[in-house]
Amino acid sequence: MAEEHKPVREVRAATVAIALLLLCFFAFAGVFAYFVVTAIEQTGQRLEERAESSARVVATNAVWMAQVAEQTLRRMDAVLGSELDFNRETLEAAVRGLPAEVNVYIIDQTAHTIFSTVGDAERVDVSDRDYFKAAQAGLTFYTSGLLISRITGEQIFVFSRRVQRQGEFAGAVMVSFNGAVTKEFFEALEFEEGSTVSLIRRDGALMARYPAPDGPVDLSEHPLITEHLPQADFGAYFSDTSPIDGLSRVVGYRAVPGTDIVALASIATNSTWSSLKNAIVAVFIIVAPIILALAAAGLYVIRLLRRDAKRRAELEAANETNVMLFREIHHRVKNNLQSVQSLVRMQDMPRNAKIDLQSRLSAMAAMHEHIYRHDRYEDIDAHDLIPVVVNEVVHAYGTNTEVRYDVDHVAVDRDHITPLSLLLSELVTNALKYAFSDGREGIITVAVRDQGHGRCSLSVSDNGVGFGALPEMPTSMGLRLIRGVVSQMGGTYEFVNDNGTRFEADLALASGGHHAPQSKPVASPA
Repeated sequence: MAEEHKPVREVRAATVAIALLLLCFFAFAGVFAYFVVTAIEQTGQRLEERAESSARVVATNAVWMAQVAEQTLRRMDAVLGSELDFNRETLEAAVRGLPAEVNVYIIDQTAHTIFSTVGDAERVDVSDRDYFKAAQAGLTFYTSGLLISRITGEQIFVFSRRVQRQGEFAGAVMVSFNGAVTKEFFEALEFEEGSTVSLIRRDGALMARYPAPDGPVDLSEHPLITEHLPQADFGAYFSDTSPIDGLSRVVGYRAVPGTDIVALASIATNSTWSSLKNAIVAVFIIVAPIILALAAAGLYVIRLLRRDAKRRAELEAANETNVMLFREIHHRVKNNLQSVQSLVRMQDMPRNAKIDLQSRLSAMAAMHEHIYRHDRYEDIDAHDLIPVVVNEVVHAYGTNTEVRYDVDHVAVDRDHITPLSLLLSELVTNALKYAFSDGREGIITVAVRDQGHGRCSLSVSDNGVGFGALPEMPTSMGLRLIRGVVSQMGGTYEFVNDNGTRFEADLALASGGHHAPQSKPVASPA
């Protein structure tokens, strides 16, 4: 009877093993799928945030252009005289000093050009141009879409102002900008290939774009005009197909206050999604051997369970090895799951903590990028490194705080680059978080003086609200980090309340600096 029941037990054990394999496989598939979905969502969010911040930069430049245009138009109208009996020298003096991409035109009521900063403009008839017809129809100020200059053949856009004398239409004053001005915005943002920056009119007329289109473009039926702008004056969205070149991008937009202009920054997403895909593949390649090992072990167990009863003694010995193998496999799977759980827990963080973490990571990323760009892996010049790190922290916080630098050319070796960057990141982060809480315009000053022998003096000060008494033993992570990093760099430091907060430290920037005499004694118990 016992012999008759053995096959049944073996079948049940094999079934349990197969079920366990499937359970582990689906558990892995579920965790991996969650990781992929989370990574995609975070990547999309980062792309939108970058596009929106870039659109803010473009909008800031558009404000400058609108202000230049309005001030120039008012000034030209004022010097024209009551009967347009202007003095040419006076007009030329009025336009002197304008940027190279700006040109000025004065048109009389018959659409005849009576003054221009562009040669041979008198031969061109502008009576059919919208910017002239709008002024003729009574509109005081008008912004055009993209135009092709009839004088130079270049793409331009125009701001016009109606000139009125004795209550009657007397002509118009125009200021034109070369469409190539958007190239400067593009280069300042350091966009990857395939990205664009644009200026459009609120009704959908394209004003300027880089890379330049073939000609005027009407976006009045585009979702940006019909859906997004009516809901909010700024934001970001994913565009599957560009109406101009058909490419997929994430678009950040921002309406320019007081104007009809909308600034756009469109970031190409192909390289970002490709990088994410490569990262997912890399993770899969790392985890796949564990899954294969689990499957192989399971198959081996099934094979052992189905062996002949005559090899039971061998099966028991092999089964002990198999149990040990299973324990090892489960231990490795558990460790991998814990790693994934740690990543998941990191996604739900308080906003302030997340910003702090982002600023520290941004500082480290900026440091490495600086090293790579300069192909230097031993010593780095603090004069070049420090502004890169500090500016990245300020950028991560999205503030308008002014940073002033007075940094000597002093070498920082590879063992001290990371702690120096961490120290600067923490000091600037503290200033941005606490120094200007009353809303004042902030100024942060960073100074480094070479003390020789691999040491320097570092000063980071602000014009903020100052601080209270510091504890003898720091409890906050920031103060502990400062204390630990300064100690790691063989230095001393102190905080001074002097029209704000000033951090002063004597630090080693090279290994030899740890054995050199310090410029001042320990000044703070913190």
